[in-house]
Amino acid sequence: MASLNERIGEVLKRKRTRDRLTQSDLGSRISVSGSYISSIEAGTTGVRVTELEGMAAVFRTTAIELINEAAGKDAYNFNASNRDRDAFLTLYDNLNAEHKKQARLFLMFLRELELRPEGDA
Repeated sequence: MASLNERIGEVLKRKRTRDRLTQSDLGSRISVSGSYISSIEAGTTGVRVTELEGMAAVFRTTAIELINEAAGKDAYNFNASNRDRDAFLTLYDNLNAEHKKQARLFLMFLRELELRPEGDA
């Protein structure tokens, strides 16, 4: 079973990849090296609270949420589809209430189009 440090590293890597950041990009945003980010993601170095808080800010979440996600990580499978879904949800979460409503209506419209039988216009 993976340690909490390893799981936190997995969560951070998934979020970094989702946001299309390199290890160096993320490191420079929180004033550490890319190799430090690499060692955290590999689970060979434990992340310090100050850096975890910095990364949480970059990922628009909290350090507690990152830890909770790592603690409950068993069911998550990393793949391109999940990365796209995570990126979409991050965008959605950052919309204001009116834009969220518009996004939901648009998605329902698209779903309705997919469910129509061929030939219906």
